[in-house]
Amino acid sequence: MLKLSNETKVALLAIAAVALGIWGFKFLKGINVLTTSKTLYVRYSNVQELNTSAPVFIRGLRVGMVKDIYIDKADDQTIIVVLNIERGFDIPKDAKATITSPTFMGGRAVELVFDHPCEGDNCAESGDYLQGDSRSFLAGMIKPGEIDLYTARLRNGLAINLDSLAQANPESMAGSLVALDHSLKNIEMLTHKVNHLLDATTAGLTATAENAAVFSKALSNNKDEISSILNNLDTLSRQLKNAGLDQSSQKVRETLDTLSANISNLRHTLSTTERTISHVDTLAQNLMKGKGLAGKMLNDDQFAEDLERTIRHTQLLIQDLRLNPKRYTTVKLKVFGKNKTKGYATPFDDPIYSMQADSLEKLLEKRLREEDKSKN
Repeated sequence: MLKLSNETKVALLAIAAVALGIWGFKFLKGINVLTTSKTLYVRYSNVQELNTSAPVFIRGLRVGMVKDIYIDKADDQTIIVVLNIERGFDIPKDAKATITSPTFMGGRAVELVFDHPCEGDNCAESGDYLQGDSRSFLAGMIKPGEIDLYTARLRNGLAINLDSLAQANPESMAGSLVALDHSLKNIEMLTHKVNHLLDATTAGLTATAENAAVFSKALSNNKDEISSILNNLDTLSRQLKNAGLDQSSQKVRETLDTLSANISNLRHTLSTTERTISHVDTLAQNLMKGKGLAGKMLNDDQFAEDLERTIRHTQLLIQDLRLNPKRYTTVKLKVFGKNKTKGYATPFDDPIYSMQADSLEKLLEKRLREEDKSKN
């Protein structure tokens, strides 16, 4: 059994993938590389937005697609369209490749139009050129000879309907003429009333114009006095401006702004002071209630004595550590049951004795005071 190496398998798989990709790309473009086809060419002066991959039809049946579109280099004006036609469809050489619009949605397609089959040499082969033509969507729906027929039928139908209407009901035509005559008379009466209204209002308009003329004449006669009043107003405004009222008002405004800022700062200071006083008041109340270490010192005598005693003992310990460091640094060793270090002898002038004496004396005095108070 033939064994393939891994490299051979990978190469075969890569070749198959490339071939499948090429076939898929051609298939998406409408070209089936697995079937044979033939290529036909068509010359157009205008392709009317025809694109590649546009379908090619024969009486509504898709038989191919537009493969390519390019300009003929011979004259740089003619456009050549390349059609890819599937095998199995024989097309005569005199067939016309007509560009049409198959739907209302737009898009272009090529329709091969011919009216007879072909055999042998009369069939187009690959590389042959077909005749080009174009047709709009409306022209594709209606044949060229049918438009004149439809217009003639419409014209005849309208003429017949008008004649039959006049012959069948002549009274209706006469009634229409009478209604038109009444309408014209109404318009004439309306214009007469408008003229009468204008005549009635002419006197009022004339009086208004005369009053306007009298008013303008009065203004003209008193123009000197009006000019004097305007001059006086100008002089007064200039004097007010020179008096510096604008500057004074500006200074007053600045002073008010400064005063407002100072008042705001004072209000803030008072608020801060009020909060501080509130905190001090709270602290004082806590001290009076005995809360915290300071409150206990103020209200609890026993706690104050204990604290004082602790401080005094701490002072004695520090003093003793300073005077007798060997007491705390000497290590006693016993060798064969004997202590090689000598014991510590308390000196007579040790300050601890004097401090203890003072403490006992203070304690005695405190008890005597308490006894006196209890007797009184």
